[in-house]
Amino acid sequence: MSESVPASSSAPSSPAVSPQFAKYKACFYDLLTWKNLYISGGSFAGALTTLYLFKYVNVIKLFFNFAYLALGTAIAVEFAGRTVKGGPGFVSSFRGSGSYFVISKDVVDPIFSEFTVLVNFLLVEFQQIVFVENFPLTVFAFVVSYFTYILVHYVSLWSLAVFGVIVAFSAPPVYLKFQKEIDAHVAAANKIIDEKTGELKVKANEHFGIAAGVAKGYVHQALDKVGYKRNLPPVPAPGPAATEPSPTNGPVTAE
Repeated sequence: MSESVPASSSAPSSPAVSPQFAKYKACFYDLLTWKNLYISGGSFAGALTTLYLFKYVNVIKLFFNFAYLALGTAIAVEFAGRTVKGGPGFVSSFRGSGSYFVISKDVVDPIFSEFTVLVNFLLVEFQQIVFVENFPLTVFAFVVSYFTYILVHYVSLWSLAVFGVIVAFSAPPVYLKFQKEIDAHVAAANKIIDEKTGELKVKANEHFGIAAGVAKGYVHQALDKVGYKRNLPPVPAPGPAATEPSPTNGPVTAE
């Protein structure tokens, strides 16, 4: 991820795009901005159809219903064949002596490799949103998260999923159409936020200085009450006491 290459001629450039992520960035950009009406429209309709199927069709129940019908039919045909032929039935002899169907490693490895690249691409995009490397996208994610948090108390998850699909396919074209106006509003909001943040920082410093002065005064009062002398020169340690010389007793002269 050290190289920096453009993702696509149509996709917006980012500070550092890995070559293995470039195709996914261009793919999602073209898909959500309706560069190809047929592909974007088909994906949009397919996503909504899938959601409606999961809403109104019990897929798990349908799967097991088909499974027991298919297995029951196979058992009945196999039993009838063994009864008629007296040996292996129709179903068991259908495969013959051929090998079983298996998936080749040459097919699976590229799929898992591409899946890993796709997951890493999504992780990188998520981190770019979290670390505000794309300010408008982070603001949009914040707005979506906030309103989702509010709506989840009143709307079902299925309705939110449908709404999310609609927004995902409608918001990018709207943004591209009114990009100058939206960017101007975002820049103005960013400027106001910076100004308010600076004012709050100055006020916080002022209040902190006042609080620090008051706390210092209380500390000094407490130290004065306990008799602690402040700002005084150190008292020199007492030295040994000097002794006066005793008077000498000279010879007494007789008068």
